Amino acid sequence: MFSGIPVSVHTVPGHDDFMLFPHLNCRRLNREKKEKLNINNELYDKWTQRGKPILAILQGIMERELKYAKYYKNSSENVLLVDSLIIEKNAGAKVPEWFDENAEREGRRAYFHGLNLIAGTGPYHNPNWIRPTSGLLLEELTKHIKRKIECDQTRNCKDMKKFYAYGTHDMLLMALLESIGAKDAALGEGQNPEFIATLILELWKRDGRYYIKALFRRYPNSNRFFAITQSITGCSKVSDFCSSDTFIGGFQQYKTTHPKDECHDESDNPIGLLFSGRTDFKFNALSWILLGTTVFFMFCCICHACFPRRKYRKYSTKSNSRI
Repeated sequence: MFSGIPVSVHTVPGHDDFMLFPHLNCRRLNREKKEKLNINNELYDKWTQRGKPILAILQGIMERELKYAKYYKNSSENVLLVDSLIIEKNAGAKVPEWFDENAEREGRRAYFHGLNLIAGTGPYHNPNWIRPTSGLLLEELTKHIKRKIECDQTRNCKDMKKFYAYGTHDMLLMALLESIGAKDAALGEGQNPEFIATLILELWKRDGRYYIKALFRRYPNSNRFFAITQSITGCSKVSDFCSSDTFIGGFQQYKTTHPKDECHDESDNPIGLLFSGRTDFKFNALSWILLGTTVFFMFCCICHACFPRRKYRKYSTKSNSRI
């Protein structure tokens, strides 16, 4: 049935996969997006109770973008079905009569805003929203590039892998492309990734120096890969080859080694963040109160543990002197 199609292999549980799986229930991000869209608490609480607060964000942004479209006014459920309806229509499956070309065009535009808001890209560009999504994958790519260069410069290197492949989701690919500055060049302005869109990063050695060449394929039925290197942050606008140092240096603000911590709200667990190894968190008023309470409680525990012992030792000494 699926002859010739590779089987998906998952080596990490979904709840622990911060490299290739976009975590949509990131508390800090959802709170900030809720505030940005001014989503009413009733809608947000409804989806939060179902364990899917991100759907409140998606519904909020799409309803805002579709408020003048007659096709979606009668049912909020239609708003969340846009992606499925587009895929089914393109596959030749039967769709509701109201989902004509105009409805599809409006739906694609709204879905573009929805995906970009979730990913923190395009009109909603925000490095703090991008890092939890694709920051760890950027760290992984950096590690492999540096390791291959070091390996090329060392005779006894044992890590000679020539090819690494990753399968991920559309919004993570959007965040990754935005991080390197090539999202519009790769996808086209105002477009979302198509099914099986592919990004290739090649490491080259030319005249003793190391370069990155970036290629992209937009459509599933196409064999055409085109260079997007010239659109990458800091790279030459006239060459398809970019210095590896320039390539890596261009996305430093989007990398992270602690994607799970990036999702913490400042009021969630400031003490845990304090000892998490991160140095970029900020304390708000509640954080300071919790920290002060914790320090005071620890001080009381120490006093309680020390002073009774001293009294007992003094009594014991007198008792022994009388014998």
